[in-house]
Amino acid sequence: MRNLILSLAVAVAAVLVAAHLGLTEWLGAHPWWAERVAYYAIAPGVVAVSALAALRLTTAPRVAVACGLLAVAYGVARVGGARFAASYAEDAAAGRMWFFGWIGTAAMAILAVQVLVAVATSRRA
Repeated sequence: MRNLILSLAVAVAAVLVAAHLGLTEWLGAHPWWAERVAYYAIAPGVVAVSALAALRLTTAPRVAVACGLLAVAYGVARVGGARFAASYAEDAAAGRMWFFGWIGTAAMAILAVQVLVAVATSRRA
């Protein structure tokens, strides 16, 4: 339990620092809310970590699930951003897809970093 909480705290801090350093904006988030999505993603990220921990998977499936979900969330954000730009900011659904895709990307980044930190600090590894 202690390892879970410590790795979760490290993951949340890493995602917040990355957002403040401009990583989300560099990867395609709108400059106005590039930092905010990291804060919005804390609660869903904690829920995702808890859900994955409840599954009690071994190391390889946990890493695969976390990285797969991160890739899907980033894909949703990229497609939403491209559709929104192609519509000259007229497609509201694409704008929501872009925004919530970035929240999902940050939440799944919290999950992926937590899993990787937990694996790296595990006594069994």
